Amino acid sequence: MMRLSYGQLAAWSGGRLEAWDPDAMVADMVIDSRAAGPGGCFWALPGEHTHGRLFVHEAWARGAVAACDPLAGSGGPALRLADPLEGLGRFLRAALEAGRVTVVGVTGSVGKTSVKELTAAALRSRFRVAQSEGNYNTAIGLPLSFFRGPEDATHFVAEMGMRGPGEIRALTRLARPRVAIITTIGPSHLERLGSLEAIADAKAEILEGLEPGGVAILNRDDPRVWALAARVRQGTVVGVGEAAGDVRVRSVETLPAGTRVELEEGGRTAVVTLPWLGRHQALNAALAAAAARVLGLGWPEVVQGLEAVEPGRARLRRQTVGRLTVLEDVYNASPASMEAALKVLEAAGGRRVAVLGDMLELGSLEEAGHRTVGSRAGTVAEVVVAVGRRARALAEAATAAGQAQVYWEPDAGHALERLQAVLAPGDTVLFKASRAMAFERLVEAVRAWGGPA
Repeated sequence: MMRLSYGQLAAWSGGRLEAWDPDAMVADMVIDSRAAGPGGCFWALPGEHTHGRLFVHEAWARGAVAACDPLAGSGGPALRLADPLEGLGRFLRAALEAGRVTVVGVTGSVGKTSVKELTAAALRSRFRVAQSEGNYNTAIGLPLSFFRGPEDATHFVAEMGMRGPGEIRALTRLARPRVAIITTIGPSHLERLGSLEAIADAKAEILEGLEPGGVAILNRDDPRVWALAARVRQGTVVGVGEAAGDVRVRSVETLPAGTRVELEEGGRTAVVTLPWLGRHQALNAALAAAAARVLGLGWPEVVQGLEAVEPGRARLRRQTVGRLTVLEDVYNASPASMEAALKVLEAAGGRRVAVLGDMLELGSLEEAGHRTVGSRAGTVAEVVVAVGRRARALAEAATAAGQAQVYWEPDAGHALERLQAVLAPGDTVLFKASRAMAFERLVEAVRAWGGPA
């Protein structure tokens, strides 16, 4: 965690400190008053349904300082800001500049969180690295993540998410990347942006924000991503892919508890054994390796860092529940990530069961996307359980494939009952759906059940 005084925070954020010692250290930064504690800073920000200013008294009661606007009232120590959200962003920008921190920005429709984790792991073999935590990939999440990173961070790996145009551009103004990585362009957020071209434009904003002389690392295997190379005006481009690239995936081997990847750069090869499952992790590792290489790491350091990535940070995790093998990948879903997860299931032992839920925000491609996934699931799995209104099309396509028992259930509760009826000892069960489906609760219910006897 950063060592930061309230006086410094006030100067960097542009706020005015009231009724608090400027030499006191900031114990934590939170946006939920229930998580506030003595000496911590509660940022009173607007939310979807309420405003943080309504909860400053709760934060004060917990011994915290409230970073709030003048409308929040009085009664406790405060960091007064005309706009707390802007102040939070100013803090991040100033902290990065003061520490001369190198920023690596990562975006893309699929794979950005995995690439962020792998890039941070690679860089840690030499540097002190902060990274955006979990899904903290917004103008709120990036400052909080950096504050909670190492005190003397030299590098910040920042996942940059978006739900509409202009959001990534705004993030690059807070954390200007020296290296920008784009993983894929796909139909996630199509419902909001209307076309794949608009999604590409939104992701390309990270390239506009590059430092002069910066480096864009682009997926050559994705034509929409590689086309964005023409938009890099003040830096260089590094291509990464399987068929071609400055850093290339030469081979991939799926292991029982990980993935072995052979990478090549300029005729030299390196072998990395990741503690993560899935052939799709090979390209993610290559993108991360390319970032580490342009920032000066040698291949032995890159391999050491990538192999040290924490197994628990993978999106897809294998676990044992009674006599079942469970593949849990419930954070989010799109047609591309569903295909990647189904490849992992395809390589698994035992009877293969795919429990697949709705994919959201696909817009005009919603039905086609679900049918494509259903057709693939119907050839990979012996049993398919489709869950949710949108997934009815998935079930229909899986049935048409003609190779699996297929069930459709309206919600997770009914899906659990179906699983309790059809699962058998030795089954391998994949769970995957969009985040809004809350499939982690379904997986937890299966754990509580314990599986078939």
